[in-house]
Amino acid sequence: MQLIERFDFVPLTFDDRGALTSKKDFNALLDRVASPAVTDAIVIAHGFRNDARDATTLYTHFLQTLRSNLDRPEFASVAARGFVVAGVYWPSKPFREAFGDDGVEEGTRGIRREADAMALAKAELADLRRDASPAKRKKLDKAKQLLPKLEGNAKAQDEFVALVLSLLDRAAPDKTEGLPQIKKRSGSELLNRLADPNGTRGLGDAFGTIAGRVGQFLNLTTWYVMKDRSGTVGETGVAKAVRALRRARDDLKIHLVGHSLGGRLMASCAKSLADAPKLRPDSLVLLEAAFSHYGFSADNGRGAKGFFRNVVTKKVVKGPFVSTFSAQDTVVGKAYSVMSRLALDNTREIGDASDEFGGIGRNGPLKTEEVVTSHLHAPGTPYDYALDSINNLDGSGGLITNHSDVTNPAVTYAVASALART
Repeated sequence: MQLIERFDFVPLTFDDRGALTSKKDFNALLDRVASPAVTDAIVIAHGFRNDARDATTLYTHFLQTLRSNLDRPEFASVAARGFVVAGVYWPSKPFREAFGDDGVEEGTRGIRREADAMALAKAELADLRRDASPAKRKKLDKAKQLLPKLEGNAKAQDEFVALVLSLLDRAAPDKTEGLPQIKKRSGSELLNRLADPNGTRGLGDAFGTIAGRVGQFLNLTTWYVMKDRSGTVGETGVAKAVRALRRARDDLKIHLVGHSLGGRLMASCAKSLADAPKLRPDSLVLLEAAFSHYGFSADNGRGAKGFFRNVVTKKVVKGPFVSTFSAQDTVVGKAYSVMSRLALDNTREIGDASDEFGGIGRNGPLKTEEVVTSHLHAPGTPYDYALDSINNLDGSGGLITNHSDVTNPAVTYAVASALART
């Protein structure tokens, strides 16, 4: 067991099916929560990451500023409680999420030639293949063989896209996320939509070519694969672990925190905890979560309810339910604008609140009555969190400057305030 900023920290590692692979660490966690000195368990999940080191860096920075806030006089009683932190490690893949000041994705500068764009597309295809099943690997190998034949060949494009999307054959049919609508379109139509200059502006000359369009399509496929995987890990592995913690100590306060697709992981966990026997975590915090802004809605305006609606209707969260969003979250905004371009006739959607397929980390929960929206603020000003509602905190304008800016003192002050209400 590690010690990070005076927090006992235990890593919990899950595979892509949600199976716990670090049972020794989990047993150590159960032993620790059995101590009367421990009153609270924080379970925190990362989103898109290159490796475990990146996730550990996120957790370390988060706990550093959280500890600084807990050392403030107004949180003296919270700081006196005994915390243990379980850091979730799940097999995510990197998504092109780092943007420069000019809005160009890091790693794409200088990609001006078709060959460079094709090399990037091949690398993304190889990454998708790496942990696919043997049957899916065969399909991706066949897709790779089609790459040189895609230019001007609608039949090859249709087959290529179908082979790649086979990775998502078992994905949840969530209409608010756009995948069912995308699957209804031919591969050649999808790739043609990615030629729209509104979607490729600023990404280099080669991104308007077939190789560039394939690269964008593969990047979006990575998003969907990781979205599906995060849900599996949350609703099976993490939910099971949370239930075991509660069995070990029925008076243990349990707090769920998730960033990006880790937010979807924790929403999936909460959805699973709604099933009998219902378990109510003491707080739930979603930081720039990467799922539909209609995820908690009773009706998205087209007759579809949000995938996580029962988290609200069944009042799963006992204490504060907090969600942050920011207009500066260009990652969530960009990914969902691409979904819109592929799923809708209107190719000019930009991922904001007017976009049918906008994201919660960009716009907050929409068409959801049980929402109280206020501004995220600097440390020192108290929050008056409503219970049985989603406390929607707007970090636009400088307090959340990008998708990964969730470890700053303003964010963790909001988290500390949620802990204080339990």
